[in-house]
Amino acid sequence: MKVPSLNPAAAGEFMIHHGEKLVVSLIGMVALLMTWWGFRALQSQAVDATRTPSAIATLAEKAAATISQATSPASGRIPEVPPLGPRVAPWRPEQVQLAEPPTREFWLDRGTASELKKRTKPDIFPITDLRAVAGVAVFFDADAEARAAKLPPPQVSPLASGLPLASGLPLASGLPPEEPIKPGRITPYVLVTGVIPAGKQKAEYERRFSGASFRDATRDTPRWALYVVERSRVVAGAAPRWERLKIVNVTTMGAAGAPPTGPVGPEFTPETLPPGFFLGPEEAELGYAAALPQRVDGRWGAEAIHPWFEPKVKEVQTATVVVKQETKSTIEATLAALAAKPRNFRDKEVQLNGVSLDPGYKRQQKIGLYRFGVHTVDGKTSLEPNVIGSQRALVFAASMDLGQKLAFDLDKGKPRPCNLLVRVDMMNTTPVARLLEIAFLDEAGEVIETRRESLPEPVVLESDGGSGPVLAQQAPATPPLENRLFRFVDLDVEPGVEYRYRVRFALRNPNVGLAIQHVADVAITKGDFLLAEYSPETSPVRVPDPTQVIARTMPRDAARKLKVRGDNVEILVLARSETTGNYAMRSVVTTPGGSANVDPSLNKPGDARNFGQPATTDRVLLDFRGAQEELKIDARNPVPQEPLEMLFLRPDGEFEVVTAADSELLVRKYRSTLFVPGTDLPDDGKAPKVPQ
Repeated sequence: MKVPSLNPAAAGEFMIHHGEKLVVSLIGMVALLMTWWGFRALQSQAVDATRTPSAIATLAEKAAATISQATSPASGRIPEVPPLGPRVAPWRPEQVQLAEPPTREFWLDRGTASELKKRTKPDIFPITDLRAVAGVAVFFDADAEARAAKLPPPQVSPLASGLPLASGLPLASGLPPEEPIKPGRITPYVLVTGVIPAGKQKAEYERRFSGASFRDATRDTPRWALYVVERSRVVAGAAPRWERLKIVNVTTMGAAGAPPTGPVGPEFTPETLPPGFFLGPEEAELGYAAALPQRVDGRWGAEAIHPWFEPKVKEVQTATVVVKQETKSTIEATLAALAAKPRNFRDKEVQLNGVSLDPGYKRQQKIGLYRFGVHTVDGKTSLEPNVIGSQRALVFAASMDLGQKLAFDLDKGKPRPCNLLVRVDMMNTTPVARLLEIAFLDEAGEVIETRRESLPEPVVLESDGGSGPVLAQQAPATPPLENRLFRFVDLDVEPGVEYRYRVRFALRNPNVGLAIQHVADVAITKGDFLLAEYSPETSPVRVPDPTQVIARTMPRDAARKLKVRGDNVEILVLARSETTGNYAMRSVVTTPGGSANVDPSLNKPGDARNFGQPATTDRVLLDFRGAQEELKIDARNPVPQEPLEMLFLRPDGEFEVVTAADSELLVRKYRSTLFVPGTDLPDDGKAPKVPQ
C-alpha cells in the first residue's frame, strides 16, 4: 500500500481505495478486546470453596450450636429498675400548681423590630345598602311663629260657646276638641340612610396591625374623617350626571357645643337612639348621622333609621323596660328640701310634684346640657339656671335632645306647671338635678303630656386647662353595634322629580408619615386619607307634591248645605297657609272632569263651591265611586255604603287615587283650619246668626 501524499486530493483518493480495509481492521481489534475482557471476568468472579452452599450451611450449624451453649447471667448482674409511673406522677399537671401569667407585659418580652411584620395598607369598606325615602314634613320655623304671634287672638264663635244658631247649622257634638295648628314650614325632603360596617373595619385594622411595626392605638383604630354625598336626577334615556351636594346640619364630633354621643334633634322612638347606633368621637371626626329637623306635624318614624337597625331598636326598648322594672323606688321630696341639702340625694331618683319649669333655659355648650330654672307654684322656693361646674347651688339640667324639645314646649315665655322626676349627679362642685321625666299639668293638675330623657347616663367632667369644666365622656346606654347608622337629609329637592344617591367616605391614613423601616411600601405613607369605593346607588325615589287632595264623608245635613248630590262631590285640598306656613284645608265642590283647584273669586252670590284660601293643584277629577253622604245603617239600610274613592289625573300624566278612609286622620288633624268649630261645614268667614 502506497503511503498517501499530504495534499487533500491524494488523501481523498487513498480513503476511496483503502477505507473499507481500515474499518474492518478496527472492528476486528474491538472484537478481540471484548473477548479478552470476557475471559478475564470469568476468571475473577468464580465462586471459591468458602462461598458454596454446603460451606454456608456448615457455618450456620456452628452458629446455632454456639448460641444454644450460652448460659444465663449470674444473679445480681442486672440491676432492678423501679417503675417509671410513680416517679413521673408528682410532675403531672393535676399535681402541680401553676403560677398565673403576668397581667402586664414586660417590655423585654416584646419582639424586636426585625421580628415584627411590616405595616401594609388596610382595605376600606364602603357604606352598604344605601336607601332613600322621600316625603313632605312641616318643620319648625321661627319666622312663621313670630308672624303668628303678631296676629290678633281669634274671637270666640257662638258655635264654640254652645249658643243656638238661627241659621240651622248642625253641631257635630261627637267630634274631638280641635287644637290650633302650630306655625311651621312645609318642606319636601329625601332621607338617605345606610349601614357603616364599623365592626368589619375594626377587624381589618386588627388583622393588619396587631403584630405590625410601630404599633399605636390611636393610629391603628379606624377613624372616619370625611364623606361626600352625590345626587343624580333620573332622566329617561339619559346617562346619570352626578352632582356633589353641600353637607349641612352635621355635628363636629367632640367639638365645643356639640354632643359627642350622637346627633342633635328628635329621633326615632325612643326619642333618641342610643349612642351605640352612631359613630362616636373616638371613631369619627364628623357626625355621619345628620341631625333631623324639628317637626311640628308629628314625630319621625321608621324612615329616620335604616331597616337594619329596626330590630336593634326593639331590643333596646325591651332592655329599657327591664331596667325600669329593676330600678329602686323613687324618693318624694319638696323643692325646698332638695335645694337645701342636695348632696343627701346624690345618685338617687327624686320625685317633685307641683312645680313650674321656667322658660328661661340656657345652653352650656362645653358640657352639652341645657339648664332650666324651677320654682314652686307659690314662689317661695326658686332655683336659677346657674353655671354648672363652679357653683355649689343645685341646678336643674337636661340633655341636648330633651332640652331642645322642652324649648318648644315652653313657648310664649310662660312657666309651665309640671311634675319632675330627677336624679342628682355631682359635676365637680355643682349638684345637678338631671331631668329624667317631665309630666306637664293642666289647670286642674292632671297630666296632659309627658317628656322622657332618652340619654340618662351621668356626665363626666374634666378640666380643659383652666377655662372651666368640659364634657369628658358619657357612658353609652348600649354597647356599640356591629354596624353604625349613616343618615343624610336632603332638603333641596323639587316635587315630582326622581333622584338617585350615592356616598363615598374617607378614613385617616394610619401609615401617614411613618419611616420606611416600618412599612412594606413607602407609597402607603403618602396622603392623609384613604378613600373607600362609592356605595351602591339607591333606587330611584320620587319627591311627592306638598299639596295634597283628600276626601271625606259628611252627615246628611252638611251634604244638603253644600249641595253635594248627584255628580257633585266635595274635594278637600291641603296646601300651605299664608298665615301659619303650615297646612290648611280648602274645599271645592265639582263634578267629574272638573278641576281640583280652589278659587273663591269664582263663587257666585249664594254659591258655596269654593271655601278657604286659594290653592292650585292642577289635578283633574276623572271619576269617583261611593257616596259622600253618610248613610245611617238600620233596618231600612242594613248594608254598609260603598266607601268613597276618587280618581285624579296629575299634571305629570300619572293617576292618583284618594280614599276617605286614608284621609280620615288628616281631616281630623286640620279640620280647625276650615270648618266652623263643632260642625262639619266650611267656615265662610261670616259671623253666624244668633237669635235675638
